[in-house]
Amino acid sequence: MAPHTESADRVLRAVERSSGDLTRFLRELVRAKSVTGFEGPAQEVVRDQLKSMGADVDLWRPSRKDFAGHEAFVAEEKEVGRRPNVVGRFRGSEGRRTLAFNGHIDVVPEGDPRSWAHPPYAARVEGGRLYGRGACDMKAGLAASIFAVQALLDSGVPMKNDVLIESVIGEESGGMGTLATILRGYRPNGVIIAEPTSLKLVTVQAGCLNFRIVIRGKAAHGASRYMGVSAIEKFQLVHEALLALEEKRRLAGSHPLFEGVPNPVTLSIGKLRAGDWDSTVPEELVAEGRYGVWPGETLADAKRKFEAVVTKAAASDPWLRKNPPELTWTGPQWESAEIAGHHWLAKLVDSACVRALGRRPARAGITAGTDMRLYTGVARRPAVIFGPGDVSTAHFSDEFVELDEVVQACKVYAAAALSWND
Repeated sequence: MAPHTESADRVLRAVERSSGDLTRFLRELVRAKSVTGFEGPAQEVVRDQLKSMGADVDLWRPSRKDFAGHEAFVAEEKEVGRRPNVVGRFRGSEGRRTLAFNGHIDVVPEGDPRSWAHPPYAARVEGGRLYGRGACDMKAGLAASIFAVQALLDSGVPMKNDVLIESVIGEESGGMGTLATILRGYRPNGVIIAEPTSLKLVTVQAGCLNFRIVIRGKAAHGASRYMGVSAIEKFQLVHEALLALEEKRRLAGSHPLFEGVPNPVTLSIGKLRAGDWDSTVPEELVAEGRYGVWPGETLADAKRKFEAVVTKAAASDPWLRKNPPELTWTGPQWESAEIAGHHWLAKLVDSACVRALGRRPARAGITAGTDMRLYTGVARRPAVIFGPGDVSTAHFSDEFVELDEVVQACKVYAAAALSWND
């Protein structure tokens, strides 16, 4: 048996032996509620695990001054300066290069607990699935990456190059944690982001922008509606123009990894507020939403197209010509991100899947924003996304992850880290 094949077998067997510990750790992570802005208790769980494995652990609390007005920082981010970021470094004997596994510890709110068949933070296991908020998005991938390194340590295979585990805050609100990690000086040679992809290899993501549109009308008593101007009715003109823009953009672009996706660049109104009394013509409407960006399209170009459509829609109406909509770009702004399909990092994950699972991973693109764009755009480092869990269960009630898939991901991560030491 070739020495490298023997090492791989030892590492994969170590993953199988530790699968029970992996599940126990993942359950502990899910039980540690970590809604964005309140990640501290879960980060302590990660820190303690990394320390027990012998990592050099860097725990710090990013402050606003760390970002110094950086354009990728979301100014609306709350509770800055109190939330811990964690990076664990496992040093190799040579340390010529560094591979990072990145995962966000924050989760979205659970919503109404009554809509859950399983309590959102009980981390119950049933039918081979672990249920709970964050189980899929994305504590499973983070746990699997940690135990992949544990498998290398348990197997006794010597590590030549460094491996980082990055457990970051604030991804759901715009990527503050990963940006802070990059600005602190962590710029690995390659990054595997453990977001849920159903074990598909993602090398491209679309981008998106958040926006707010304010429409002004004229208040009047509902009994004499004709004396007022309804902000709701005026918004309909703008909304119809935006829907037409969405369709035009859908037809104008394409990407082979988005085949089968009905629309990679959706434009969606997520929040709508209008009026303050049921018998008063509403004098103001506020619409907030997200606007998809094609891979390779700059945010500036995407903004110009959107702004032109709003301006043109307003110009077609006498009231809106005099009272134009107020458009603001708000919150997170996710650039698109992509690396070539033949990039060495993509090949690393390809070969790791073959070694660990006996097959190459399917290739895919994703339409949601992730921290991938911070590595490719800010750090100028290659990144791919690969992880356990079906993203269609994320942010929903009864979020879950298949435990067998978590173990499979752990094996792939371990095989990738092993190859990193060649």
